[in-house]
Amino acid sequence: MPSDLPPNSKHHMDIWIKRFRNAETINETNKVIIPGDPERQIEQLRRKEGIPLLDTVVKDLQSLSEQYQVKF
Repeated sequence: MPSDLPPNSKHHMDIWIKRFRNAETINETNKVIIPGDPERQIEQLRRKEGIPLLDTVVKDLQSLSEQYQVKF
């Protein structure tokens, strides 16, 4: 952790995260999330399934690959 943070900052943050993760939710299908959770989830999905591209982008990339004789 950066040296300008107070001592035990990581410990306090870990406690905060644990409290939020264990918090009771209003409805059982929605769990409590903390900052960064959605980004971590989408990163895992993108690593597994790849980054989605619009059809027009794919066509442009295919055209460029043909133009420059690069395997697509």
